Amino acid sequence: MDLERISLAIEPDLLRKFDTFLSEGGVANRSEAVRDLIRKHLVEAQEDPKADAAASLTLVYDHDTRELSDRLVEIGHEHHANILSTLHIHLDHDLCLEVMALKGKRRDLRRLAARVLGLKGVLHGGLVMTSLDVLAEVKK
Repeated sequence: MDLERISLAIEPDLLRKFDTFLSEGGVANRSEAVRDLIRKHLVEAQEDPKADAAASLTLVYDHDTRELSDRLVEIGHEHHANILSTLHIHLDHDLCLEVMALKGKRRDLRRLAARVLGLKGVLHGGLVMTSLDVLAEVKK
């Protein structure tokens, strides 16, 4: 891999915090950490709604909410082309954690997430999306 050397000016206190973060996280070195931060920013900054993406949709919900389980299954069937896999975990007597692995156009994944997260009984959740187009470019 070709690499270009750059230099950065950074406040000593910020650098100490960064180094502590790196050592606690087991990151190999500053250069790799900065590359990771740049890739993360580029992937998250992708705004093209037609771009291909992969995502995880995480939700915590009360399984006793009337018809919620049926609605989740119904949505899953309606979006079977976007939902690659689902992991379901019983957190306690009332709460379930569900993680969906998704793939498709960014706009479709956002719509799916909004629909699921807006269901009555879903207490918390979030969508983490990565742009496959940007990753392909960054990888080169």
